[in-house]
Amino acid sequence: MTELSYIKRPSPNFDARSRPIDLVVLHYTGMQDAEIALARLTDPEPVAGNYPGPWQSANVMKDAALAKVSVHYVVDEAGKIYSLVPEEHRAWHAGRGSWEGEGDVNARSVGIEIVNGGHDFGLPDYTDAQIDSVIALIKDIFTRWPALNASRVVGHSDIATERKADPGEKFPWKRLADAEVAIWPDKAPAQEPSDDVISRAQVQLAAFGYDVTQSGIVDTGTKAAVVAFQRRFRPSNLDGVLDEETLNLIGAVLRLKPVVI
Repeated sequence: MTELSYIKRPSPNFDARSRPIDLVVLHYTGMQDAEIALARLTDPEPVAGNYPGPWQSANVMKDAALAKVSVHYVVDEAGKIYSLVPEEHRAWHAGRGSWEGEGDVNARSVGIEIVNGGHDFGLPDYTDAQIDSVIALIKDIFTRWPALNASRVVGHSDIATERKADPGEKFPWKRLADAEVAIWPDKAPAQEPSDDVISRAQVQLAAFGYDVTQSGIVDTGTKAAVVAFQRRFRPSNLDGVLDEETLNLIGAVLRLKPVVI
């Protein structure tokens, strides 16, 4: 593998890890350009007036303190990779969320922000150079952390289903899967008949990692998880409905996740 080139943009916003790394979380920046995103991710005392945008309420005071955030890497539109926080430290990118029943996703993950305006700016297409660099970066990260593999790469929307939609339905997960740094079901055979497809789907979604309560009804959390799943594995239709196609995809995706004994 060709050695990657990293541009140093150190962020002071991190703390100590409490457990080994076993996840990679992909985000979009959701800001106008790379420089604004880098400024935000490296700002030790961020205030609202420095980062105006559609994500911010009009009545927020300019001197209002914002949450300190950071990430391990940023990949810009040209494919340049910025290194902000060393992997051995806990960056602050995941926020409130859960994966596999564990709430502190920051403690167990490497975070990658991909420069893209996101839904607030019309969800632009990702560039080929970006995706090539994201693939190369994930492969490089895999070499340092033995618990990582293609099934351990998730989106921000996977771990925070009710809050986040990034990296978004235009993110090319299949291209990452073809490069063996993510998963994608080539086939989705029909599941066995069930008298309670909702409960089975909840069990399967939770087994994959989503924060889903076993309620037997399509509650708010379940629908959010279904939309997140569709955003990643069926981006053409994000209706949150457990239709036959979605149910079969859930079963197919779960089979791609290694069983940990």
